[in-house]
Amino acid sequence: MSAVAIRTRLAFIGGLSFFLVVLSALLWGLWSLMIWMTTANQVPVNSLMIQGEHHYLSRDQVRESVLALPEVGNFFTLEVDRVQRQLQSLPWVYQASVRKQWPDILRVYIVEQPVAARWNQDAMVNTHGEIFRVRHDDPELVSLSGPDEESKRVLEEYRSVRTLLQPRGYRIERVHLTPRRSWELTLSDGVTLLLGREDLEARLQRFIDVYPGIAERERVAYLDLRYDTGLAVGWKQDEETDNDKKRGTKSDRRA
Repeated sequence: MSAVAIRTRLAFIGGLSFFLVVLSALLWGLWSLMIWMTTANQVPVNSLMIQGEHHYLSRDQVRESVLALPEVGNFFTLEVDRVQRQLQSLPWVYQASVRKQWPDILRVYIVEQPVAARWNQDAMVNTHGEIFRVRHDDPELVSLSGPDEESKRVLEEYRSVRTLLQPRGYRIERVHLTPRRSWELTLSDGVTLLLGREDLEARLQRFIDVYPGIAERERVAYLDLRYDTGLAVGWKQDEETDNDKKRGTKSDRRA
């Protein structure tokens, strides 16, 4: 083998060795960097940016929900999907989007539940007819009730009858769908309308036509409109009559 060939081979081996050493150093450096980055609390999330318009959900609730995740101590290992699921488990959260911003910021955008009404005394229903379990006593919100699987239908029916009654000055306080799928409406003056299962619009129109002509409307407890024609009136109990009955019962007992 000639001297030139030997030098060429040695140069090749030397260059290859140098390349392997550099490559090994780079790989070791990258591995060390990854170990450092994934070590707990090396790069924690130091800032939580909360965005979105909120009326019922407080920022403290959002912050506490995020901080409850153990992964929040490391910016690199924290999964945004995990944070998103955690936030969307909050009753007042309709949607949540989460993203990380270098070097240590977590940005959260919250879409709050679009509240439509109270539902069955212990829950709420949003504008899509979906139930979410939280109690909020807002007197300005209508009260809807019925089987849970019918929440969307009840909301749609409320919107329908409201367009008929509201222009006439009647405010709906409660809409109830009974287990037998019969409709009942309670107005803001306490009068209950028993509407049955069908022909609701025609029966409400009958109420609109007849109710203003009823004498002593303040004594009306309910109107039963479940007839082909006409209606039945139920009157509130007269307090004086009740008291007389109670006094009479006591007198009979003394005798």
